[in-house]
Amino acid sequence: MPFIPFLTRPDYYYVYDMNRNSIYKISQHQYEALCQIKSGSIEDMTVLEDFQKKGCLLESPVTKVEHPATRLLKYRLERCVNSITFQMSQNCNLRCSYCPYSDKGIYDNRTHIAKNMSWDTVQKGLEFLFQSSAEASELSISFYGGEPLIGKELIIRAMDYAVKRMSGKNISFGMTTNGTLLDEDFIQKVQQYNIAIMVSLDGPKEVHDTNRSYANGRGSFENLYQNVKRIKDKYPGIYHNMTFNTVISPGSNYQEIFSFFRNNQEICDLSKVSFNTLSQNYTDQTFTYGEDFFEERNYEILKTYLTLLGRLEDEPLIYHKDDLETIYSYKEFFSPIKATPEVAHPSGTCVPGLKKLFVDVHGNFYPCERIDENSSFMQIGNIESGFNIDKVREIINIGAVTEEYCRNCWAFHCCSLCPASVDNGKDNFYSKSYKLSKCEKVRAGALEKLKNYAMLKEFKYQFDKEALMV
Repeated sequence: MPFIPFLTRPDYYYVYDMNRNSIYKISQHQYEALCQIKSGSIEDMTVLEDFQKKGCLLESPVTKVEHPATRLLKYRLERCVNSITFQMSQNCNLRCSYCPYSDKGIYDNRTHIAKNMSWDTVQKGLEFLFQSSAEASELSISFYGGEPLIGKELIIRAMDYAVKRMSGKNISFGMTTNGTLLDEDFIQKVQQYNIAIMVSLDGPKEVHDTNRSYANGRGSFENLYQNVKRIKDKYPGIYHNMTFNTVISPGSNYQEIFSFFRNNQEICDLSKVSFNTLSQNYTDQTFTYGEDFFEERNYEILKTYLTLLGRLEDEPLIYHKDDLETIYSYKEFFSPIKATPEVAHPSGTCVPGLKKLFVDVHGNFYPCERIDENSSFMQIGNIESGFNIDKVREIINIGAVTEEYCRNCWAFHCCSLCPASVDNGKDNFYSKSYKLSKCEKVRAGALEKLKNYAMLKEFKYQFDKEALMV
């Protein structure tokens, strides 16, 4: 049955209705009855029948699982592509322990090799974007690796070419880098462009150097630190658009890392930092984070809620921007609808190639940079022949492989599974069992969001995104 009863605190009972993507406040009696119905331990269906008479908690209307973009897929991929990411190199000057390309045995999909992207591939990729973006007024062009700055001159050449070739379009550039090669010559050359640089920085020196070192074992913190400090002092325009990605590995002290960014204003502050744990995609390993991590993480989340509700006045909201974005997304997740259509698809899947087209060093297309480029199943075309529409159609319809489960799942509109999380990197198709193995965690996350959203509504929070980031 596509509904889930839950409570946020004593005497606050709710039920989420998948069909209407709506949350209803209910009595304790209704809550207990719906819990028993959901578990199959009661035969008295009176409470459920009363809801259904009002058009609520009905059986799933979904008869076919199909992504809504399927029928206009060819048209959109021919005219609406608005982003491209180039894998400038499969090599790197660092050997980070948790990198998908490392030889530490964590991920079994990629390896560092001395293969760099050619200008011919970059140019053809830019031409493909130009030809496929007739209805896109804003374009995003990004550079990725390995370490993209191995190809510094190619990056500069690509930006210059794009600005001239696509005049009339609003073009932004992006790059993810380990920061060690951000020399002054490069910064001087790129400051004329609208570029946002994301730097990987894992916290204080001893934490950062533990996982992010050169091949000889020497830590990379000092080089990164000096480069970013120079940019902040001499190139405020570049620094303004600079952000930092922090990967928290198992065993790390979250509070130590968080405090480093809170107290260290020399190169960055919390408003510029995104915190992430290790990806569970393309690995057979399970990463275990200890109780200390969750206590510290939950404490920071609690401070976010207290600040939003006016109960904690001295904490700058911008320090919790990732949590704020998550909180604001609740409003979009749980916007009520009249009814779920008969032909529908679980949420979570964007249109592969439309907004995050990833081009590897060989010119092959993939849905985004999170995909394993060694996965033949995830290859959706190349710079010579364009998109393989049939492959994109297959990849976008993740829910089709588990249709009988998806259409009756209460988390249908709260699903977060995407191609990167469902591809096992081994089969040339979606594995039904592998996909289903992810569902319990997805439902647990969706339920947590339901509870947080309902709790904030209890305190009359209005979810004003503009006010959040002031």
